[in-house]
Amino acid sequence: MDPAVLVGLIGGTFGFASTIYTARQARLASRDKADADERATRAAAEADAYQRASAFDVSTQTRMQAEITRLQGQVARLQRQVAHLTQQVTDAGLVPVRVPEEDP
Repeated sequence: MDPAVLVGLIGGTFGFASTIYTARQARLASRDKADADERATRAAAEADAYQRASAFDVSTQTRMQAEITRLQGQVARLQRQVAHLTQQVTDAGLVPVRVPEEDP
């Protein structure tokens, strides 16, 4: 066999192997890039969902605190009214009935 043909054949074989290796590495890099893009998209969606849930939670807590404050005011007004009515009953010479408080 002629040395020039042998060198050409060896060079062609290494060139072909190099092409296959380069194509394989490019395909793996492309797949890794797609996976990284998918992870980044998922992370952005999860962060957005967390922000919406957090805003909803804060809004719900604010509404609940406003309702608690309103109910506390209503209870205080009712307690004052009961005290006033009890005083009226006592002033009229009657003995008001005391109902023991029970724990729920």
